[in-house]
Amino acid sequence: MAEEKTRLARLSAIITQLQSKNIVTAKSIANRHNVSIRTVYRDIKTLEQSGVPINTVEGKGYSILEGYNLPPIMFSEEEAMALITAEQIVEINSDISLVQGYKTAITKIKSVLKNSQKLKTELVANRLQVRKNNNEEFPSKYLIKLQSKIANFEVIGIDYISLSDNKTKRNVEPFALYTTQGNWILIAFCQKSIEFRAFRVDRIQELRETSLKFEPHNITLEQYLEQCRKKWSSTPDIQLSQAQDTFAETKNNIMQKVTIESFKLIGISIRTTNENGRAAKEIAELWAKFMSDGILDIIPNKVNNEVYSMYTDYEGNHTKPYTVILGCKVSSFESIPAGMITKEVVGGHYVKTSAKGNLTKGLIVNKWTEIGQANLDRLYTTDFEIYGEKAQDPT
Repeated sequence: MAEEKTRLARLSAIITQLQSKNIVTAKSIANRHNVSIRTVYRDIKTLEQSGVPINTVEGKGYSILEGYNLPPIMFSEEEAMALITAEQIVEINSDISLVQGYKTAITKIKSVLKNSQKLKTELVANRLQVRKNNNEEFPSKYLIKLQSKIANFEVIGIDYISLSDNKTKRNVEPFALYTTQGNWILIAFCQKSIEFRAFRVDRIQELRETSLKFEPHNITLEQYLEQCRKKWSSTPDIQLSQAQDTFAETKNNIMQKVTIESFKLIGISIRTTNENGRAAKEIAELWAKFMSDGILDIIPNKVNNEVYSMYTDYEGNHTKPYTVILGCKVSSFESIPAGMITKEVVGGHYVKTSAKGNLTKGLIVNKWTEIGQANLDRLYTTDFEIYGEKAQDPT
Protein backbone atom coordinates (compact mmCIF):
# COMPACT_ATOMS: atom_id res chain seq x y z
CA MET A 1 0.00 0.00 0.00
CA ALA A 2 2.79 2.40 0.90
CA GLU A 3 4.50 1.74 -2.43
CA GLU A 4 1.27 2.45 -4.34
CA LYS A 5 0.83 5.74 -2.48
CA THR A 6 4.39 6.71 -3.39
CA ARG A 7 3.75 5.99 -7.07
CA LEU A 8 0.44 7.86 -7.01
CA ALA A 9 2.19 10.92 -5.56
CA ARG A 10 4.86 10.64 -8.25
CA LEU A 11 2.28 10.39 -11.05
CA SER A 12 0.53 13.51 -9.78
CA ALA A 13 3.88 15.31 -9.50
CA ILE A 14 4.77 14.31 -13.08
CA ILE A 15 1.55 15.90 -14.35
CA THR A 16 2.41 19.09 -12.46
CA GLN A 17 5.93 18.98 -13.94
CA LEU A 18 4.51 18.57 -17.45
CA GLN A 19 2.23 21.57 -16.89
CA SER A 20 5.16 23.73 -15.77
CA LYS A 21 7.05 23.69 -19.10
CA ASN A 22 6.36 23.42 -22.81
CA ILE A 23 8.47 20.26 -23.20
CA VAL A 24 9.84 18.08 -20.38
CA THR A 25 12.49 15.41 -21.04
CA ALA A 26 12.38 11.91 -19.61
CA LYS A 27 15.77 12.54 -18.04
CA SER A 28 14.54 15.62 -16.15
CA ILE A 29 11.54 13.63 -14.84
CA ALA A 30 13.84 10.79 -13.77
CA ASN A 31 16.22 13.19 -12.01
CA ARG A 32 13.37 15.02 -10.23
CA HIS A 33 11.91 11.80 -8.78
CA ASN A 34 15.10 9.76 -8.48
CA VAL A 35 13.86 6.92 -10.69
CA SER A 36 15.15 5.23 -13.84
CA ILE A 37 14.29 6.26 -17.40
CA ARG A 38 12.47 2.94 -17.80
CA THR A 39 10.27 3.80 -14.79
CA VAL A 40 9.46 7.16 -16.40
CA TYR A 41 8.35 5.38 -19.59
CA ARG A 42 6.03 3.14 -17.54
CA ASP A 43 4.63 6.13 -15.62
CA ILE A 44 3.94 8.08 -18.82
CA LYS A 45 2.14 5.04 -20.30
CA THR A 46 0.05 4.71 -17.13
CA LEU A 47 -0.96 8.36 -17.30
CA GLU A 48 -1.89 8.07 -20.99
CA GLN A 49 -4.02 4.98 -20.26
CA SER A 50 -5.73 6.98 -17.48
CA GLY A 51 -6.82 9.61 -19.98
CA VAL A 52 -4.20 12.28 -19.39
CA PRO A 53 -3.53 13.93 -22.82
CA ILE A 54 0.26 13.61 -23.11
CA ASN A 55 2.05 14.20 -26.42
CA THR A 56 5.41 12.61 -27.18
CA VAL A 57 7.70 15.01 -29.05
CA GLU A 58 10.13 12.77 -30.90
CA GLY A 59 13.72 13.27 -29.77
CA LYS A 60 12.78 16.02 -27.31
CA GLY A 61 10.44 14.82 -24.57
CA TYR A 62 6.82 15.13 -23.46
CA SER A 63 4.20 17.86 -23.46
CA ILE A 64 0.68 17.99 -22.08
CA LEU A 65 -2.36 19.21 -24.01
CA GLU A 66 -2.77 22.97 -23.50
CA GLY A 67 -5.71 23.74 -21.23
CA TYR A 68 -5.58 20.42 -19.35
CA ASN A 69 -5.48 20.97 -15.60
CA LEU A 70 -5.60 18.98 -12.42
CA PRO A 71 -7.86 20.15 -9.58
CA PRO A 72 -6.30 22.91 -7.41
CA ILE A 73 -2.78 22.00 -6.29
CA MET A 74 -2.34 21.12 -2.63
CA PHE A 75 0.74 22.61 -0.98
CA SER A 76 2.66 21.00 1.84
CA GLU A 77 3.23 23.06 4.99
CA GLU A 78 6.91 23.54 4.05
CA GLU A 79 5.95 24.77 0.56
CA ALA A 80 3.36 27.18 2.01
CA MET A 81 5.95 28.62 4.42
CA ALA A 82 8.44 29.05 1.58
CA LEU A 83 5.83 30.99 -0.42
CA ILE A 84 5.00 33.48 2.33
CA THR A 85 8.72 33.97 3.05
CA ALA A 86 9.34 34.67 -0.62
CA GLU A 87 6.45 37.15 -0.52
CA GLN A 88 8.22 39.31 2.07
CA ILE A 89 11.53 39.11 0.21
CA VAL A 90 9.87 40.18 -3.05
CA GLU A 91 7.99 43.04 -1.36
CA ILE A 92 11.25 44.89 -0.64
CA ASN A 93 12.60 44.36 -4.15
CA SER A 94 13.48 47.60 -5.92
CA ASP A 95 11.37 46.83 -8.99
CA ILE A 96 7.72 47.91 -8.67
CA SER A 97 6.45 45.71 -11.52
CA LEU A 98 7.87 42.56 -9.88
CA VAL A 99 6.27 43.40 -6.53
CA GLN A 100 2.85 44.06 -8.09
CA GLY A 101 2.95 40.91 -10.23
CA TYR A 102 3.98 38.70 -7.32
CA LYS A 103 1.29 40.14 -5.01
CA THR A 104 -1.39 39.25 -7.56
CA ALA A 105 0.02 35.73 -8.01
CA ILE A 106 0.47 35.01 -4.29
CA THR A 107 -3.14 36.05 -3.60
CA LYS A 108 -4.32 33.41 -6.07
CA ILE A 109 -1.98 30.83 -4.55
CA LYS A 110 -3.17 31.56 -1.00
CA SER A 111 -6.75 30.95 -2.12
CA VAL A 112 -6.06 27.21 -2.58
CA LEU A 113 -4.40 26.71 0.82
CA LYS A 114 -6.22 24.71 3.48
CA ASN A 115 -7.76 26.73 6.30
CA SER A 116 -5.24 25.28 8.75
CA GLN A 117 -2.40 26.32 6.43
CA LYS A 118 -3.81 29.82 6.09
CA LEU A 119 -3.84 30.27 9.87
CA LYS A 120 -0.27 29.02 10.21
CA THR A 121 1.11 31.09 7.32
CA GLU A 122 -0.59 34.24 8.63
CA LEU A 123 0.98 33.61 12.05
CA VAL A 124 4.44 33.13 10.56
CA ALA A 125 4.02 36.13 8.22
CA ASN A 126 3.49 38.32 11.29
CA ARG A 127 6.69 36.94 12.82
CA LEU A 128 8.91 37.59 9.79
CA GLN A 129 10.80 40.79 9.08
CA VAL A 130 12.91 41.19 5.95
CA ARG A 131 14.72 44.51 6.11
CA LYS A 132 15.18 46.80 3.16
CA ASN A 133 18.57 48.06 2.00
CA ASN A 134 18.55 51.78 2.79
CA ASN A 135 21.30 52.39 0.23
CA GLU A 136 18.90 51.86 -2.68
CA GLU A 137 18.56 55.06 -4.69
CA PHE A 138 15.55 54.79 -6.97
CA PRO A 139 13.02 52.00 -7.63
CA SER A 140 12.76 50.49 -11.09
CA LYS A 141 9.47 49.64 -12.81
CA TYR A 142 10.28 47.81 -16.02
CA LEU A 143 11.54 44.38 -14.87
CA ILE A 144 8.45 42.35 -15.82
CA LYS A 145 8.07 44.13 -19.16
CA LEU A 146 11.76 43.53 -19.92
CA GLN A 147 11.32 39.82 -19.18
CA SER A 148 8.51 39.75 -21.74
CA LYS A 149 10.65 41.51 -24.34
CA ILE A 150 13.47 39.02 -23.77
CA ALA A 151 11.08 36.09 -24.22
CA ASN A 152 9.53 37.54 -27.39
CA PHE A 153 12.73 38.91 -28.99
CA GLU A 154 11.34 42.45 -29.24
CA VAL A 155 13.50 45.54 -29.81
CA ILE A 156 12.82 48.33 -27.32
CA GLY A 157 13.72 51.98 -27.18
CA ILE A 158 15.07 53.32 -23.89
CA ASP A 159 15.84 56.73 -22.47
CA TYR A 160 18.81 56.07 -20.20
CA ILE A 161 20.60 58.28 -17.71
CA SER A 162 23.95 57.24 -16.25
CA LEU A 163 25.13 58.05 -12.73
CA SER A 164 27.13 60.87 -14.27
CA ASP A 165 23.85 62.34 -15.66
CA ASN A 166 24.72 61.47 -19.25
CA LYS A 167 21.36 61.12 -21.04
CA THR A 168 21.03 58.94 -24.14
CA LYS A 169 18.29 57.48 -26.35
CA ARG A 170 18.92 54.15 -28.02
CA ASN A 171 17.28 51.00 -29.36
CA VAL A 172 18.41 47.78 -27.72
CA GLU A 173 17.85 44.04 -28.08
CA PRO A 174 17.21 42.80 -24.52
CA PHE A 175 19.21 39.66 -23.79
CA ALA A 176 19.34 38.86 -20.05
CA LEU A 177 18.78 40.20 -16.53
CA TYR A 178 20.64 39.69 -13.28
CA THR A 179 20.65 41.36 -9.90
CA THR A 180 23.67 42.56 -7.93
CA GLN A 181 24.01 44.76 -4.86
CA GLY A 182 20.26 45.44 -4.84
CA ASN A 183 20.11 46.59 -8.48
CA TRP A 184 18.67 44.84 -11.53
CA ILE A 185 21.01 44.90 -14.55
CA LEU A 186 19.82 44.52 -18.14
CA ILE A 187 22.26 43.00 -20.61
CA ALA A 188 21.26 44.09 -24.10
CA PHE A 189 22.75 44.41 -27.57
CA CYS A 190 22.85 48.15 -28.24
CA GLN A 191 22.07 49.00 -31.86
CA LYS A 192 23.74 52.38 -31.37
CA SER A 193 27.14 51.15 -30.18
CA ILE A 194 26.89 47.78 -32.02
CA GLU A 195 27.86 45.73 -28.97
CA PHE A 196 26.45 44.24 -25.78
CA ARG A 197 26.04 46.76 -22.97
CA ALA A 198 24.90 46.61 -19.33
CA PHE A 199 22.15 48.98 -18.15
CA ARG A 200 20.87 49.46 -14.62
CA VAL A 201 17.09 49.04 -14.83
CA ASP A 202 16.46 51.81 -12.28
CA ARG A 203 18.34 54.23 -14.57
CA ILE A 204 15.95 53.58 -17.50
CA GLN A 205 13.77 56.69 -17.55
CA GLU A 206 11.37 55.50 -20.23
CA LEU A 207 10.82 52.29 -22.17
CA ARG A 208 9.29 52.60 -25.65
CA GLU A 209 7.68 50.00 -27.91
CA THR A 210 9.17 49.71 -31.42
CA SER A 211 7.14 46.85 -32.98
CA LEU A 212 10.47 45.49 -34.22
CA LYS A 213 11.76 41.95 -33.76
CA PHE A 214 15.36 40.74 -33.63
CA GLU A 215 17.01 37.41 -34.33
CA PRO A 216 17.77 35.47 -31.11
CA HIS A 217 21.39 35.84 -30.06
CA ASN A 218 23.36 32.63 -30.44
CA ILE A 219 24.85 32.83 -26.94
CA THR A 220 23.80 31.95 -23.38
CA LEU A 221 24.12 34.20 -20.33
CA GLU A 222 26.82 31.89 -18.99
CA GLN A 223 28.78 32.24 -22.24
CA TYR A 224 28.38 36.02 -22.14
CA LEU A 225 29.71 36.20 -18.57
CA GLU A 226 32.58 33.91 -19.56
CA GLN A 227 33.49 36.33 -22.36
CA CYS A 228 33.43 39.17 -19.81
CA ARG A 229 35.68 37.15 -17.54
CA LYS A 230 38.17 36.52 -20.33
CA LYS A 231 38.13 40.17 -21.27
CA TRP A 232 38.45 41.73 -17.85
CA SER A 233 39.14 39.31 -15.02
CA SER A 234 42.29 37.61 -13.83
CA THR A 235 43.74 35.59 -11.01
CA PRO A 236 45.38 37.99 -8.57
CA ASP A 237 49.04 37.43 -7.90
CA ILE A 238 51.99 39.94 -7.80
CA GLN A 239 53.63 41.81 -4.89
CA LEU A 240 57.08 40.53 -3.88
CA SER A 241 58.44 40.00 -0.40
CA GLN A 242 60.98 42.54 0.82
CA ALA A 243 63.76 39.99 0.32
CA GLN A 244 63.06 39.51 -3.38
CA ASP A 245 65.90 41.01 -5.43
CA THR A 246 65.89 39.08 -8.70
CA PHE A 247 64.22 39.40 -12.07
CA ALA A 248 61.74 36.90 -13.47
CA GLU A 249 61.35 36.04 -17.13
CA THR A 250 58.06 35.01 -18.73
CA LYS A 251 57.39 33.59 -22.16
CA ASN A 252 56.85 36.99 -23.82
CA ASN A 253 58.90 39.56 -21.92
CA ILE A 254 60.92 40.44 -18.84
CA MET A 255 59.18 41.08 -15.54
CA GLN A 256 61.02 43.95 -13.90
CA LYS A 257 61.44 44.57 -10.21
CA VAL A 258 60.29 48.11 -9.37
CA THR A 259 59.75 50.20 -6.27
CA ILE A 260 56.47 52.12 -6.14
CA GLU A 261 55.36 54.93 -3.85
CA SER A 262 52.19 54.84 -1.79
CA PHE A 263 49.03 56.04 -3.56
CA LYS A 264 45.29 56.44 -2.98
CA LEU A 265 42.47 54.72 -4.85
CA ILE A 266 38.69 55.26 -4.98
CA GLY A 267 36.33 52.78 -6.61
CA ILE A 268 33.65 50.10 -6.25
CA SER A 269 34.37 46.70 -4.73
CA ILE A 270 33.27 43.15 -3.98
CA ARG A 271 34.50 40.42 -1.67
CA THR A 272 35.03 37.17 -3.56
CA THR A 273 37.03 33.95 -3.85
CA ASN A 274 38.45 31.87 -6.69
CA GLU A 275 36.69 28.72 -5.44
CA ASN A 276 34.15 27.12 -7.79
CA GLY A 277 34.65 29.83 -10.43
CA ARG A 278 32.91 32.41 -8.23
CA ALA A 279 35.47 35.18 -8.81
CA ALA A 280 35.22 34.88 -12.61
CA LYS A 281 31.46 35.53 -12.50
CA GLU A 282 31.49 38.22 -9.81
CA ILE A 283 34.43 40.18 -11.24
CA ALA A 284 32.71 40.22 -14.65
CA GLU A 285 29.57 41.58 -12.95
CA LEU A 286 31.65 44.23 -11.15
CA TRP A 287 33.12 45.36 -14.49
CA ALA A 288 29.60 45.50 -15.96
CA LYS A 289 28.49 47.70 -13.06
CA PHE A 290 31.61 49.89 -13.43
CA MET A 291 30.79 50.53 -17.09
CA SER A 292 26.97 50.77 -16.90
CA ASP A 293 27.06 53.17 -13.93
CA GLY A 294 29.70 55.42 -15.48
CA ILE A 295 31.93 55.03 -12.40
CA LEU A 296 34.99 56.38 -14.24
CA ASP A 297 33.24 59.72 -14.76
CA ILE A 298 32.16 60.28 -11.15
CA ILE A 299 35.33 59.41 -9.19
CA PRO A 300 36.50 62.71 -7.66
CA ASN A 301 40.07 64.05 -7.57
CA LYS A 302 41.34 61.64 -10.24
CA VAL A 303 45.01 61.80 -11.14
CA ASN A 304 44.18 60.44 -14.63
CA ASN A 305 41.71 58.13 -16.39
CA GLU A 306 43.70 54.92 -15.94
CA VAL A 307 41.50 52.19 -14.46
CA TYR A 308 42.96 50.03 -11.68
CA SER A 309 41.75 46.47 -11.14
CA MET A 310 43.06 45.81 -7.64
CA TYR A 311 43.17 42.67 -5.50
CA THR A 312 43.76 43.16 -1.80
CA ASP A 313 42.86 42.24 1.80
CA TYR A 314 43.72 38.57 1.22
CA GLU A 315 42.90 36.06 3.93
CA GLY A 316 45.87 34.00 2.74
CA ASN A 317 47.12 33.40 -0.80
CA HIS A 318 45.10 33.61 -4.02
CA THR A 319 43.09 30.50 -3.03
CA LYS A 320 41.53 32.37 -0.09
CA PRO A 321 38.88 35.16 -0.07
CA TYR A 322 40.03 38.63 -1.14
CA THR A 323 38.64 42.04 -2.13
CA VAL A 324 38.46 43.31 -5.71
CA ILE A 325 38.38 47.08 -6.33
CA LEU A 326 37.77 48.78 -9.68
CA GLY A 327 38.69 52.45 -9.56
CA CYS A 328 41.19 55.23 -10.21
CA LYS A 329 44.21 56.74 -8.50
CA VAL A 330 43.21 59.98 -6.73
CA SER A 331 44.99 62.91 -5.14
CA SER A 332 42.85 62.92 -1.98
CA PHE A 333 39.94 61.31 -0.15
CA GLU A 334 38.15 64.61 0.42
CA SER A 335 34.91 63.51 -1.28
CA ILE A 336 33.79 59.87 -1.39
CA PRO A 337 30.70 59.14 -3.56
CA ALA A 338 28.03 56.90 -2.02
CA GLY A 339 28.64 53.22 -2.65
CA MET A 340 32.39 53.62 -3.23
CA ILE A 341 35.34 52.72 -1.02
CA THR A 342 38.86 54.02 -0.55
CA LYS A 343 42.15 52.16 -0.45
CA GLU A 344 45.58 53.52 0.44
CA VAL A 345 48.19 51.30 -1.21
CA VAL A 346 51.45 50.96 0.67
CA GLY A 347 54.55 51.45 -1.47
CA GLY A 348 57.27 48.83 -1.75
CA HIS A 349 58.90 46.29 -4.05
CA TYR A 350 56.74 45.01 -6.91
CA VAL A 351 57.19 43.13 -10.15
CA LYS A 352 55.97 44.96 -13.25
CA THR A 353 55.11 43.41 -16.62
CA SER A 354 52.96 44.29 -19.65
CA ALA A 355 50.30 42.29 -21.45
CA LYS A 356 50.12 42.93 -25.19
CA GLY A 357 47.51 41.42 -27.47
CA ASN A 358 43.75 40.96 -27.70
CA LEU A 359 41.87 41.44 -24.41
CA THR A 360 38.87 39.51 -25.73
CA LYS A 361 40.93 36.35 -26.22
CA GLY A 362 42.05 35.65 -22.66
CA LEU A 363 45.10 37.91 -22.73
CA ILE A 364 45.00 38.85 -19.04
CA VAL A 365 44.23 35.35 -17.79
CA ASN A 366 47.14 33.97 -19.82
CA LYS A 367 49.45 36.65 -18.44
CA TRP A 368 48.56 35.74 -14.85
CA THR A 369 49.23 32.10 -15.70
CA GLU A 370 52.74 33.09 -16.79
CA ILE A 371 53.21 35.07 -13.59
CA GLY A 372 52.14 32.07 -11.54
CA GLN A 373 54.68 29.89 -13.31
CA ALA A 374 57.46 32.41 -12.55
CA ASN A 375 57.62 31.12 -8.93
CA LEU A 376 57.75 34.58 -7.34
CA ASP A 377 58.06 35.10 -3.60
CA ARG A 378 54.66 36.68 -2.98
CA LEU A 379 53.39 38.78 -0.06
CA TYR A 380 49.67 38.68 -1.01
CA THR A 381 48.84 42.15 0.26
CA THR A 382 47.99 44.20 -2.85
CA ASP A 383 48.21 43.35 -6.55
CA PHE A 384 46.78 45.30 -9.46
CA GLU A 385 46.37 45.72 -13.20
CA ILE A 386 46.32 49.12 -14.89
CA TYR A 387 44.16 49.71 -17.98
CA GLY A 388 45.49 52.75 -19.78
CA GLU A 389 44.58 54.49 -23.02
CA LYS A 390 45.61 51.58 -25.24
CA ALA A 391 43.26 49.23 -23.35
CA GLN A 392 40.27 51.28 -24.53
CA ASP A 393 40.58 49.26 -27.74
CA PRO A 394 40.26 45.63 -26.54
CA THR A 395 42.01 44.29 -29.64
